[in-house]
Amino acid sequence: MAKSRVFYVFTMREKRKKKDLKKFLETEWIPVLRSAPGCLEVELLDSYQDRAGYSVSELWESREIHLQSTRKLWRETHTHLQQKVGDYATIEFITNCTILSA
Repeated sequence: MAKSRVFYVFTMREKRKKKDLKKFLETEWIPVLRSAPGCLEVELLDSYQDRAGYSVSELWESREIHLQSTRKLWRETHTHLQQKVGDYATIEFITNCTILSA
């Protein structure tokens, strides 16, 4: 199976502090993703196209494993984090692409 790279953007909500979102992502969101079956890497990136917020890049063993693992995380075991992140920012999914070569 080919590896998969996922990108998405967190855009800050009004009257929220970027440092608070960063702390939440670093201490709660990213550790959960890194411990998910099939997750190989998670990177926190500063802003995207001049938006106030952060981007996240994830590397997975495959697209299927990514979809299966994140579905379980956000719909079953860690729904509270999905709700909590919504207090800080909106999430925009950018792409889930298959890696052709490394």
